Amino acid sequence: CRRGSSREPFAGLSVDIVEGDLNQPQVLDAAIAGCTAVIHCAAMIHLGWQKFDESRQVNVEGTRAIVEACLRRQCRLIHISTVDTLPTALSLAQPIDESGKGGVANVPCAYVVSKTEAEQLVREACAQRGLDAVILNPGFMLGPYDWKPSSGRMFLQVAKAPVIVAPCGGCSLSDARQVAKACVNAIELAETGQNYILAGENISYRELWRRMLRIADRPKHVAMLGKRITWGGAAIDFFHRWLPIPEGDVNGASIGMSILNHYYDSSKAQRALGYKPQLSDAALAEIWDWLKTHHG
Repeated sequence: CRRGSSREPFAGLSVDIVEGDLNQPQVLDAAIAGCTAVIHCAAMIHLGWQKFDESRQVNVEGTRAIVEACLRRQCRLIHISTVDTLPTALSLAQPIDESGKGGVANVPCAYVVSKTEAEQLVREACAQRGLDAVILNPGFMLGPYDWKPSSGRMFLQVAKAPVIVAPCGGCSLSDARQVAKACVNAIELAETGQNYILAGENISYRELWRRMLRIADRPKHVAMLGKRITWGGAAIDFFHRWLPIPEGDVNGASIGMSILNHYYDSSKAQRALGYKPQLSDAALAEIWDWLKTHHG
């Protein structure tokens, strides 16, 4: 982990911690010495038009460093990508599988572009240099132990907001614990050079937020915005082009992504990796209790 980062996520776990960064080959070599597999899940997530250089430095060059280390040490690489490298679905009835056929192109923001380039780098190393690697594509994950929080921030914000207005798109909801199990199973079970989608229940943001509010016992009406919300995103982008202010979470790219149907088919991972894609209400309640206790 990076120098100065919190050790709280590792409390109670039997792990050896190596401090360093993805741009330090000697540290990577030391970290994976004696290992048979590496699960590479470090990433920078910025859903916006800015921070392309920073995103590429972490997501592409960081992956390049991991690939080189795995080749030197002859380790299997489990590369954690994202469903955002795939097209989005035309409808709920037409989820996207690993072939990426059909659908609508995702928004080419910093995260999408850099993670797509990282995937391509891994594929080329498999095809041309004999790297033993597998690519996993998780969907929208929720789970306990979300220390920042990351995706759990949506749950917290929806529960606390006085007025709820959902965008018209949707996501593929999964339990982070089941995704983690599939990542471990991939070490033994996944086929070299293959992609496996680790998504889940395909659900509109409006229905997801209604479900979150029910679990959190915060009954509220959830209104929905149409696709004209992108006009607001265009206005935000216009001001960012002319004003020297950093790009926030709400921008033209993130708004554009929110109106798309991020619906995916996880059946390949279910068959090959024993993946369980469903996130039950009981599991969602457990996640809410953890988030409320640690971030409420």
